[in-house]
Amino acid sequence: EGLQRLETWVNLIGDANLAMILAAMFSIYLCWKVQGHSLAKLAENVEDALLSGGVIILITAAGGAFGLLLGMSEIHVVVQSLFGSDDTGSGSTGLVLLLLAYTLASLLKIAQGSSTVAMIVSSSLVASIMPAAGSLSFHPAYFVPAIGAGSLMGSWFNDSGFWVFAKMGVLTEGETLRSWT
Repeated sequence: EGLQRLETWVNLIGDANLAMILAAMFSIYLCWKVQGHSLAKLAENVEDALLSGGVIILITAAGGAFGLLLGMSEIHVVVQSLFGSDDTGSGSTGLVLLLLAYTLASLLKIAQGSSTVAMIVSSSLVASIMPAAGSLSFHPAYFVPAIGAGSLMGSWFNDSGFWVFAKMGVLTEGETLRSWT
């Protein structure tokens, strides 16, 4: 009984959403107590933070939704028909697949902004057309840096990292394009 109740409380306190709320409330308290802000100044700081964070969360969510839509569209069938092996066992191998992995990740990153979504979707697309590991002239682990590098290509307005850099650096969009992208 007592152990089960303790587990319930630990699960409640350990919930990611509640932990974030508690951390935010503790941060607000520290800002008020340590820096001595008035309640009006504290409200202004919280409002600015929520406005900046809200834009970033919106962009990130839109990118994730687009990535999910791409996954549901069964685009892997098209990629597999273009680059996959046919009944004779022939198909794209080697450098062509590495370049394809990089290009897919780059195009997905530029189209929807999220590096994470670009990596996940392009990994699944490349996995659907990859030949058996023994038929490659290199280790399949080389696909990891190819996809990772492609997912870092073209950071611009639809990338939440772009906006974090811009807002935290107090930069204009033009300055962020010149320095971050």
